[in-house]
Amino acid sequence: MELKIVDIKEFKKNIYPEYKKIFPEIERKSYRCLKKTYKNNIMKIIEILVDDELVGFFILNLLKGNSYIQLDYFAILPEYQHRGYGTQAIKILKNMYQQYDGIFIEIEKLNCGENEEENRIRQRRAKFYENLGFYKLDFDLDMYTVIYSAYILPCQKNEFIGSEVIKEIYKIYKAILGEKRTEKNCKVLNI
Repeated sequence: MELKIVDIKEFKKNIYPEYKKIFPEIERKSYRCLKKTYKNNIMKIIEILVDDELVGFFILNLLKGNSYIQLDYFAILPEYQHRGYGTQAIKILKNMYQQYDGIFIEIEKLNCGENEEENRIRQRRAKFYENLGFYKLDFDLDMYTVIYSAYILPCQKNEFIGSEVIKEIYKIYKAILGEKRTEKNCKVLNI
């Protein structure tokens, strides 16, 4: 397996069509927004390759000087799922970014889905990340009226203070969305 950082042109050609198929419209950012984030040196796009075949991708957000990376999107293409590629890719990603304190993700809050099937999917997703060493932080996020639980995968540190992590993650949000949109649409809960 190889993780390969690609530019926005390769993203548009190889990954964006898959991104649109995998993520529901409500969860996707527009190509324009993604391109702007890339051009502003915030976003990294990584292809997950097996024998030079695209099997998945990561979209990361990071700022120079931050101790934390945000794993914004991660997917293994449906035809390659259940082969251990996701587990292997996360482990390689952690090694690639071991100079950071941790990798931050948001997972839709458990048991808050619209139906039992959605709750089961959320539970499986959380279990997947927890089995890889991610653990839940002491706060949730209300982002555009969807409640997310905050998780982190330690790269260097093993103990995290939620207020420190969210302060750096909010820097990323503000760099992407702008300060006003972040303040209006992103709220920290339970800290």
